[in-house]
Amino acid sequence: MKPALLAGTGSRMILALLAGLAAAKAVGVILIADALATGISQLAAGTTLDATRLLTLGLGGTILRAGAVWATEFAAHRAGLGAKELLRSRLVAVGLSGRAAAGDPGHGALSALASRGLDGLDNYYTKYLPALVSAMVIPVLIGVRVLVADWVSALVIVLTVPLVPMFMILIGLHTQDRVKAAAAGLDRLSNQLLELAQGLPALIGLRRAEGKGRALAKVSEDYRSTSMRTLRTAFLSGLALELIATISVALVAVFIGVRLVYGQMGLEAGLLALILAPECYLPLRTLGAAFHSSEDGVEALERSEEFIGASAERTAPETNPAAAGTHHILVVESLSVRYPGRTEPVLDDASLVLSAGSVHVLDAASGSGKSTLLHAVLGRLGQGAEITGRIQVDAARTAFISQHPRFTETTVEQEIVLHAGETLDPAMLQAVLHDANIAHLAQRNLVDCSPGELRRIAVARVLAKVAADPQINLILADEPTAHLDTESAGHIRRALAGLDPRCAMLLASHDRALATMLRQPEDRAHPGYEHQDTATVHDPVIPAAASAAAEPFAPAGGRTAHWRLLGSMPWFRKGLVAGMLLAAAAAIFGAGLTGISGWLIVTASHQPPMLHLMVAIVGVRAFGIGRSVLRYAEQLRVHDAVLGFASHLRERLWDALVAQPRSWGRITRSGAALGHLVAEVDEVRDAVPRVLVPPVAGIGTWLAVSVGIGFWAPDALPLALGLGLLAFIGLPLAVLAVEKRSTTEVAEHRIWLGSRVPTLLRAAGDLGANQVTARALDGFTRADSAATHSLRAAARGAGLAQGGAALLSALAAVLAVLAVGTGGEQAAVAALLLLALGEPIANTAVSIQQLPQLDAVLRRVWANIGEEKPKPVCAPTGTKAAAPGAQGALSLRLENADIGWAPGRPVVTDLGLELLPGQWTVLTGPSGAGKSTLLAAMLGALEPLSGTLQARRGDGPWQHASAADLAQVAWCPQEAHLFDSTVRSNLGLGRETWDQPGDAELQELLAKVGLDRWLATLPAGLDTRIGSGGHHLSGGQRQRLAVARALAARATVLLLDEPTAHLGADEAVDLVADLRMALADTAVLLVTHDAAVAALGDSVLDLARPAERVSVPA
Repeated sequence: MKPALLAGTGSRMILALLAGLAAAKAVGVILIADALATGISQLAAGTTLDATRLLTLGLGGTILRAGAVWATEFAAHRAGLGAKELLRSRLVAVGLSGRAAAGDPGHGALSALASRGLDGLDNYYTKYLPALVSAMVIPVLIGVRVLVADWVSALVIVLTVPLVPMFMILIGLHTQDRVKAAAAGLDRLSNQLLELAQGLPALIGLRRAEGKGRALAKVSEDYRSTSMRTLRTAFLSGLALELIATISVALVAVFIGVRLVYGQMGLEAGLLALILAPECYLPLRTLGAAFHSSEDGVEALERSEEFIGASAERTAPETNPAAAGTHHILVVESLSVRYPGRTEPVLDDASLVLSAGSVHVLDAASGSGKSTLLHAVLGRLGQGAEITGRIQVDAARTAFISQHPRFTETTVEQEIVLHAGETLDPAMLQAVLHDANIAHLAQRNLVDCSPGELRRIAVARVLAKVAADPQINLILADEPTAHLDTESAGHIRRALAGLDPRCAMLLASHDRALATMLRQPEDRAHPGYEHQDTATVHDPVIPAAASAAAEPFAPAGGRTAHWRLLGSMPWFRKGLVAGMLLAAAAAIFGAGLTGISGWLIVTASHQPPMLHLMVAIVGVRAFGIGRSVLRYAEQLRVHDAVLGFASHLRERLWDALVAQPRSWGRITRSGAALGHLVAEVDEVRDAVPRVLVPPVAGIGTWLAVSVGIGFWAPDALPLALGLGLLAFIGLPLAVLAVEKRSTTEVAEHRIWLGSRVPTLLRAAGDLGANQVTARALDGFTRADSAATHSLRAAARGAGLAQGGAALLSALAAVLAVLAVGTGGEQAAVAALLLLALGEPIANTAVSIQQLPQLDAVLRRVWANIGEEKPKPVCAPTGTKAAAPGAQGALSLRLENADIGWAPGRPVVTDLGLELLPGQWTVLTGPSGAGKSTLLAAMLGALEPLSGTLQARRGDGPWQHASAADLAQVAWCPQEAHLFDSTVRSNLGLGRETWDQPGDAELQELLAKVGLDRWLATLPAGLDTRIGSGGHHLSGGQRQRLAVARALAARATVLLLDEPTAHLGADEAVDLVADLRMALADTAVLLVTHDAAVAALGDSVLDLARPAERVSVPA
C-alpha cells in the first residue's frame, strides 16, 4: 500500500516531516543505546563509571526520542485533518445529488460509509503513514550503527528483516477479501437497521417488533462472525511478524553471547547490538499492525472514490428552462412514463401549459399518475423509468411541497430558515408561521410534531421560500392538506390561494374545497392522463407516537450507574478476563525477554562455560515465542468478547427503543437509528478494550518488573517504584489535563455523524427539489470541519502519552545504571527491564485518555437502556394471537383515564372509551389534541397515568388487559411503512412464518381494499417488489396496502389511523364501507379528519370536546 494523501493536504511536506522525525527518533535510540552499553560495560569491567558521558548521551537521546515520538503523533494527526472531512463532504454530496430514490435501500450503507467507514481513515493517517515512513528510515539508520559496532549482528539483521515485509504482503493479500466481506456485513447491518427503524411503528402495530429484533440479532451475529474471521487472519499476521522479529532478535542475542564466551567481540559492542536489534524490527512490526488496523479505512477510501466517481445516469425527458421572453412558466408536451415491470404506462401523452398566476389541479383517482407528473417536472423520477416527451421548466425557480416530507433540522424555525435562506426577515417568518397555523410550534423539535403539524411545516417551508426569493415562480404541491384537521386545512387553503400572482401552481390533491378554491375554469384534465398505475420516488415520513410533552429518559441509579452496563458483558463466558490476563502475561514475557537477554550478554562477557548459559538461551527463546503466542491469544479473546457484547448491547437497545413510545418519533423521523444502534454501540465496542485492557497489562508488567528488580538489583527498586507512580498516576493525569475532553468530543462527533448523515440522505429529495442541497451540505461540512479543534487536542494528548512514556522509561533506564553503581549483570537487568516498560506505560496513558470517551458513550447508551432490560407495557410481540372468536370476542375500554408521556403532565384527561366487537368508534380532534397518545394507550404501549386499560371476552367481566388480550390488538399507523420486499411479504408481516396467508387469501384482502385491479396489472403479481417505503406505489396505493396488511393480521381489535388520507372523497367512503363489511365482528377505532368518513362510524369521540361523546347513525 503506497502512501496516498488527498490533494490539498500538503502531502509532501507531511511525509518529509515524518521522515525527519523518524530520523530524529533513530538518533535518539542510538544515543540511549550507546549510553547504556558504555555504562553497563564499564560496570561489568570493574572500571570507573563515566557518569558525565552516561548522562549526556542518555538524557540527550531520551529527550530527542521522546520529542520525536510526540511530534510524530501530532504530525500524523495533522496529516489526516481536512482529508477525511473533504472526502466525507464529497460523498454526502453524491448521496444528495438525487441520483437515486429517497427510499434507496443503500442509504444505510452509504450513511455507514460516510460516518463510521471514513473514520477508519484515522488509522491510515495516524498509524499506517508514520509507521511506513519509520519503516523506511529507522531500520536503515540503526542498521548502519549496528554494522559499525558488529558486522555479524548486522548480517543477521539484514538476512532476517526482509522476511517481515514478505510475510506482510502474503498475509495482506489473503485478508483483502475478508476485509471486503466485513465491509459488506456492515452494509447489510446498516441497511437493515435503517429499514427496521423506518418501519418501527408498523412492526409495533403488528406485534412483530420482537421478531424483527431477532432478525437484527442474527445479522449482528453474522457481522460478528465475519469480523472475527477477518481479525483472526489479521492477528495471525501479527503473530507471524512477532515470531519472525522475536526469533531474529533471539538469534542475534545467541550469536553475541557465543562470540562473547569465546572472546571474539567486546561487551560494549554486543550490548549495543542487542539493544538496537529490536529497534530494527519494531518499525516493521508496527507497520504490519498498522496495515491491518487501517485496512477498513483504505477499503472505505476505495469505496468512497467508487461512489464519487461513478457516473450514475438518470433517464429523464428533455427539460429546458423556459425560453427568455416567453410568458410560459411550465410546458409539458406529450409526456409518457412507464415503470419497469409494468404493462401499462403511468402517464400517456400528458400535456399542459402554465403561466404566471395560473393553477392546474390534479384530482383524479389514486394511482392515476399525479405524483409521477410532479416528479417528472422536478426531474426526479427513479432510475429505470421509460420516459418520452418534453418538459420545459426552470428547476431553479421551482418550490415543492412533498406528499411525504422529510426534514433535516432540529426545530421548526430552523427548518423553515434553511429552505428560505438568509433573506427571510423576522417579519416574513412570523407571517409564514401564522399563515400555516404553526406559530406556536416555532421552537418545537421536529421529531415531536404530529403528521398534521409536519404537513403544515412542509407548506410553510415553501411559503417562506416564495416570500424570501422573488425568483420563485412555480409551486408544485402534492397533497398539501392531507392529515389536517378542519381549522388547519382552512389555513393552508387560504395560504395557497393567496400566493403571489407571479407564481404558477401545479397541485395534486383530493381536497375538494381546495380544488374549488384554486381551480380556474380553463383548467381541465387531459384525456390521456387517467391511468391506474403510478410510482413516486420518496418513501413516506413515519408518524411518531411521541408527544411534545415527552422528556428525555433519565434512568435512576446515580452518577456512576451507567458503568453497570459493563456488568452485562460476558466476562468469563467469552473470556474477557482471560484476555486481560493474557495481555498482562504477554507484556511480562516481553519485558522478561529483554531482561534475560541483557543478563545473558553481560554474563557471557565473563566467558563462563556454555552450559552455564544454556538455561538463559532457552529462556530467551521461550519468552520470545511465548510473548507472540500470548499476544495472539489475548487479541482473539478480547475482540471476540467485545464483539459479542456489542451484538448483545445492540439487541438490548432495540428492545428498549421498542418499549419506549416517546422514542419512536426520534428513531423513525431522523437518522437516530444508526446513531444509537451502530455509532454508539461501535463506540462502546471500540473503547472497552482500549480502556480496560492496557491498564491491567501495564500495571501487571510494572509489578512483575519491580519484583524482578528487587530480586536482581535492589538498589534500582526505588527507581522502579517511582517510575510506576509517575507512569500510572502522573502521566495519565497530565494527558487528561492536556486533552480536555477532546476524545469525548471526537466520539460525540462520530455519533453525530452516524445520525446526521442518514438524516440528510433521507431528505435528499426535498432538499434537491427546493434547491437547498448546497446550503444543507455547506452547514454539514462546517459542522464536520469544526471537529478538527478536538482532533488537534486529542493529538496533543496522544502525543504526550507516547512521548511521556518514552521519556520516563528511557530516563529510568539511564538512572538505573547510576543507581546500581557496581555489577554489570544487575545494571543490565535493571536498565533493560525499565526500558521495556515504555510500551505498557504508553498504552496505559492512552487508555486513560480515552476513559472520558467511554464514560460519555456509556451515559448515552444508559439513557436509552436503563438499569434493567425494558419491560414494555404492551404485549410481548412474540405472543401468539388467539384465533378470532376464541373465548368470546374481545372488547377494550379505558375508564377514567389520564394519559400522557410524563407524570403530572396528562395530554388527555378523565377519558372513558369502549371498543366493542362490530362497533366503529371514530376519533377526531385537532393536531396535538392527543390522538396519537390515546392510540398508544389503547395499544398497550403507554400505561395511563391514572385509570386502567381493561379487556373483556364475550359477555365476561371487565379485567385488566393482559398480554394475551393485547396480542389481539393491531394498529395501522398513518402512512405505515412498507418494507423493501414483495407484496406478499409485506402482507404477511403480521403473521408467523408457519401461518403465512395463501394466494387466495391475499387476493381477497387486496380486493377488500380496492387493489384487485392494480394487482392484475403486475406481471409478477404478489411477488412484485415495491421498494423501500413502497416508493414504487402511489400514496393511495400505499395506504390501501397498509390497511390490507393490518387486516391480514387477524386482530380482533383494530386501530386505524387516517387510513383514507391519500384517497379521494368517494374512494375514502367506499374503502371504509368495504372495511365495515370485512370487519363485521371486529372492534375498530378509526382516526380521521374527514367528516364524510366519520359519518360512517357508530360513535364519535372528539378530543376537542372531551366531555362529549356523540352518537352518529350508522
